Amino acid sequence: MYFVKRIYHDFMRFVDRNPIYLACSVVYYLVMVWLFGWKGQGFFTFAIIYILSLFVAFSPLGEKLLRLFNHIRRLESAREKEYLRPLFQEVYKKAQRKNPELPEIDLYIIDSMIVNSCAIGKHTVAVTKGAMHTFSEAELKAVLAHEIAHILNMDTAALIYAMVGNGIFSAIILVFKMICWLISLLWNGRAKRGFIERMADRIVFVFMFLMTMAMAASDRKAEHRADVYTIKLGYGEDMVEALYLLEKINLSPDKTITEKLQASHPRITARLEYLEQRLGIQKVVE
Repeated sequence: MYFVKRIYHDFMRFVDRNPIYLACSVVYYLVMVWLFGWKGQGFFTFAIIYILSLFVAFSPLGEKLLRLFNHIRRLESAREKEYLRPLFQEVYKKAQRKNPELPEIDLYIIDSMIVNSCAIGKHTVAVTKGAMHTFSEAELKAVLAHEIAHILNMDTAALIYAMVGNGIFSAIILVFKMICWLISLLWNGRAKRGFIERMADRIVFVFMFLMTMAMAASDRKAEHRADVYTIKLGYGEDMVEALYLLEKINLSPDKTITEKLQASHPRITARLEYLEQRLGIQKVVE
């Protein structure tokens, strides 16, 4: 019973901090029900399936699945443990003193030379091999503080919510749709796609596009909040240096307007401006 209450509490905290995800999911659910034209029993059947998928997402299994999907592993070599663990423990203890409600978090690693880091669920922070070998100790601590902030702010639950919860639900619906298509094929001798079905597909496409943009905008705000948290822990200037280094090694062609709207992270220069203004490095221009 405590396990269920814990998941429910985490879900409600997530919804409170990320209302856009709940709004999008309600519309997503209604579109799925409308697609199949189910009434009564079908409506509630879908609701039960969706609730169960979200339950799995917010359980420890959801976090384990995301670690698996993202090739995240525990620290193994002596150098990984001796170098990374003390840095992480220093930052984590600072964060825990400031925010006693912070859950237990462990550090993991990703075998990639791309300079990156991530936070997943309630207990997982990971850095890539590239980040480990590129950032200085001070910069790496700032990056770890940023990722811990995502867990504290429940930003990481959004990934579990979208990928695991909605993913499980979508997979079940896809399988059901395939079964219906096969029955129709065998019954009628050929697959039929009417005007209503084509229109439904277009409506779903437009909705998914708009939902992606709305959630991306929410994610960009979360990045700014996490950056500001590094200041609160005393790593603000180190975060600035880490971002300047990222700007130097991550130069890429200009994005299209659509790509910018769907980006989950603000431009590095926008993040620098946001941080530097709060650190007093540059003035706020009204």
